[in-house]
Amino acid sequence: MLKLICLLVLLSCLPCTRISAQDYRWGLDTLGVAGLQPMGSIRLSDGVQGKSVAFDGQSLLKLKESETLTHSNVGFTLTAWVNPYRTGGGQQMLACKNQYALSQREWGLMIDKDHKFRLYVWQGKWVTVDSEIRPELGRWYLIGVVVRPSNAELWINGKIVGTVDLAEPIRQTAAPITFGGVDDNGRVWQTLRGAMDEIHIAKGAWDAKEMKKRFQPISATHSIPDAPRPYELWDGPAIPDDVTKIPFAAHRMTSIIHQPTGRQHKFLHGAAMVEHKGVMYANWANSPVHENGPDETLRGKRSTDGGATWSKLEVIGPGFKGDERHSHGVLFVHKGQLWTICARFGVGAKGRRFRGLKGEAFVLDEKTNQWRSLGIVMDNCWPYDEPVKMGNGNYITGGQDKDGLPVVAVSRGEDLTKWDTVSLPFESALQPSFAETTVCADGVEVTAVIRGGSGVAWVSTSEDGGRTWSVAVASNFPMPRAKAYLGKLSNGQRYLVSNLKDRNTLVISVSRLGERTLSAMFRVRHGKSEAPRFPGHAKSSQWSYPYAYEYKEKLYVLYSIGKEECGLTTIPLASLTEKHASE
Repeated sequence: MLKLICLLVLLSCLPCTRISAQDYRWGLDTLGVAGLQPMGSIRLSDGVQGKSVAFDGQSLLKLKESETLTHSNVGFTLTAWVNPYRTGGGQQMLACKNQYALSQREWGLMIDKDHKFRLYVWQGKWVTVDSEIRPELGRWYLIGVVVRPSNAELWINGKIVGTVDLAEPIRQTAAPITFGGVDDNGRVWQTLRGAMDEIHIAKGAWDAKEMKKRFQPISATHSIPDAPRPYELWDGPAIPDDVTKIPFAAHRMTSIIHQPTGRQHKFLHGAAMVEHKGVMYANWANSPVHENGPDETLRGKRSTDGGATWSKLEVIGPGFKGDERHSHGVLFVHKGQLWTICARFGVGAKGRRFRGLKGEAFVLDEKTNQWRSLGIVMDNCWPYDEPVKMGNGNYITGGQDKDGLPVVAVSRGEDLTKWDTVSLPFESALQPSFAETTVCADGVEVTAVIRGGSGVAWVSTSEDGGRTWSVAVASNFPMPRAKAYLGKLSNGQRYLVSNLKDRNTLVISVSRLGERTLSAMFRVRHGKSEAPRFPGHAKSSQWSYPYAYEYKEKLYVLYSIGKEECGLTTIPLASLTEKHASE
């Protein structure tokens, strides 16, 4: 071990080549080049000269003390050899100077979603230099960027492919320069799966003659590593393209828990449910008009007859005057008390989606029959599941963070006023937007299903009670960009309530007894819901954002109808079997 530590120290001292006072080159022949800090796992491969570094889609190199390196009144030039192993499935950053989470945006050179090289430059908004070149996997390309105070150029293999005028010089931020991905304030993403070699940064804008002479054709190629295998979430029969061939769950019953009138809050989303002492409780986010509006509150109803009828609306999280608001969350019973933990955001740390996101807990005071706040119990997590107890005594719930990225929250034992938020690593192809995460636990082994791109569910797993996670990969289970709900029935069957293809079909998929992969599917709702009766942002016909709760041999499935009403479908547990799937 001592020899290994000494070797790493020695490698970290190897210098980059400094051609002049303002001209730097990194040959990348070792993993310990001075000034370049690896984040994640990086290996060596064959390069255009000597060796190169190969990125696995979860790693990058960060250039230390690079905040001012590309800033001067004469611009800068960057060149690098790139050998991509994958295109599509998300943006892959080759080089950039951005930290989105801190609102630090300058420039980024990438392979974009359309498989093409593209340069982005921040001018109060992104302006781009586009390329029609789609790289051939395994081949080397010399990519160049020339930035002047008045314009920016993109070069590929010694030829200029485009330019964009700049209304103002690129403003300097504290963001570091990174290669192979983005260090977004500690989160590594927009990552490259491929190799890079011979990175060169120079002060000043090189002319066309200088850019052309840098290119020499490279005939050597790389073998393309196998893509990650899809996670096997489904092992049942082929899911038909025609969703009408999927049977409805037998003996299901549907009803409406809440429908707004013209005098009430007209936006509703994210319902949750629980039973406590013979009373069923449901709550959801309510706002006057728009989703996530500043006047959003947490409201709900109660039922004393198993969901047949429901009480008048009650306010749980009252919201605030100003930009802060309460929104939907989870319901559960802990040590004989009824709890809800809801999202609270709008004020505080900047986020791509939810500024200052926190989780606030409320408990029902049974003496006064009123909800009482316990204050903030989670930081940077919007919870989505009824918390489940793991084999180590901690509880876990899935969620998303203020940037719309996948996280879980893990309790500190039985104290549910203190939760730790843990980020889940993911492939760039997940394309996180609102990466709502739902979990199911077996002892300390936890499975997380994540809303992501490519038309499938994404899956990450943990073997240590949610503290560390595998890199989330695409599964073989079809799912659009929509929140799902993963759980386990009292008989041991796993289930997943999710949309299929689009939000016009809501299904429940179940496993065989004692198994973890899903093997049978039933429709819960199908066809376009009635169109929303009131205007509002993000409203449309849909059955979405499901939540499920088991009670008295039935599974209660709640969902939004058009983001305006709270719908309920009850399904007998006996209907969720392989026998019924084959009929």
